[in-house]
Amino acid sequence: MLGYVNRYVGTANVIRTFKKDYDSGYVHTEVVAQLKILKQRIQLSRVMLAIGAFAFMLSCLSMFLLFAGYQDAGETIFGVALLAMIISLLFAIRETQLSNRSLIIEIDDIFKREGKKEKSK
Repeated sequence: MLGYVNRYVGTANVIRTFKKDYDSGYVHTEVVAQLKILKQRIQLSRVMLAIGAFAFMLSCLSMFLLFAGYQDAGETIFGVALLAMIISLLFAIRETQLSNRSLIIEIDDIFKREGKKEKSK
């Protein structure tokens, strides 16, 4: 869960930096594409956090049920918790893919700028 929160906070900080840059007149490369990716990432992070928290609560409930002697119910709830965590991890993988796409945009921009420098020499 801490990793999920850190990813969410990191994305939020990038968005705030983009906003500050935009207000100051700094122009990012492909800003609309970058912002669309950031919007998707923040939405995915919200969903993966919610599902992850739900999975954690179900895990706690399953431990309580097992402790209280409700073996079958505890095992069933734990299975649902595992499924929820798997779904949450799938969202995390997708969020990472989007993050990578955004970084590739930045790297490609650097290559373009460096290529222009080489041609002007």
